Amino acid sequence: MNTTPNDHDRFEREAKEWLAQERARDEERRGLPMDADDRAVAEYRLIARALRTPAMEPLPMDLAAQIVHHVKAAQTMGERVERWLLNILGFVLAAAAAAAVVMYGSSWLPAFTGLLPDLPGQAWGWAALLVGCLALSGLGQGMARLWRAGGLHHA
Repeated sequence: MNTTPNDHDRFEREAKEWLAQERARDEERRGLPMDADDRAVAEYRLIARALRTPAMEPLPMDLAAQIVHHVKAAQTMGERVERWLLNILGFVLAAAAAAAVVMYGSSWLPAFTGLLPDLPGQAWGWAALLVGCLALSGLGQGMARLWRAGGLHHA
């Protein structure tokens, strides 16, 4: 193999670099003080130190549990806010409907009375009883749901 003087110089430079890298790695591993006179070794020691040091702290063992807890807490807060907003909206709509019935009910009543079928007097009593039972049942179910959700606390 024929080598030119340029090839010889290049091999010599690469050998010096390799030796500087090995010396820096060895000195860094043994914890020797840094020699400021040899700049190449000092630079390679910094590189060796950076490669040996982890880039970040290790992840906690319960990272997944922490993330799940955080997400559940955020969802719970959002659900509570949404529930309160829906309750407020429901009360506002109910108050607006009641106000509309009070203000305009006298003019609406004849129109609705004309839509009702002609039933004997006793049938109206049974219809009122049915509506009352359905209302009480719905109220009971709503209260039970609220109790299970923790909205009502037993004294």
